Amino acid sequence: MAPRHTDRANRSGFTLLEVLIALAILAIAFVTLLGWHARNVATIIYDQNLARAVLLARERASLVHFQALQQGIDSVRSEAGPIDGYPGFFYDQEVFPTGLDGMRQVILRVFWDQRNVNACEVTFFVRDAAQ
Repeated sequence: MAPRHTDRANRSGFTLLEVLIALAILAIAFVTLLGWHARNVATIIYDQNLARAVLLARERASLVHFQALQQGIDSVRSEAGPIDGYPGFFYDQEVFPTGLDGMRQVILRVFWDQRNVNACEVTFFVRDAAQ
């Protein structure tokens, strides 16, 4: 009879320890990837809201220019409130004198998060068309 070799080098397959180590490495990799994915989704949502806020600020600035053209520069006043048709979005419009007759400085903020009211801030000047 030939002697049996029971050495580990001749065995095929994996030990329980090797399988557990491989599973631990895979688990760490998946948790890391899921964290990156969640961060990317949050960044995409922020970017979409910021793009929408920029477009709404441009629209609001056009309305202010049109109001000054139609009703005069004195009709442009500081105001704030929600934006119609866009739930969760708000604007804050501040009007300041510039020292020049017939011209006002307007600071317009459009935001969707009360903690970040300076997310989209636009500063522009409006002049009286009659002058």
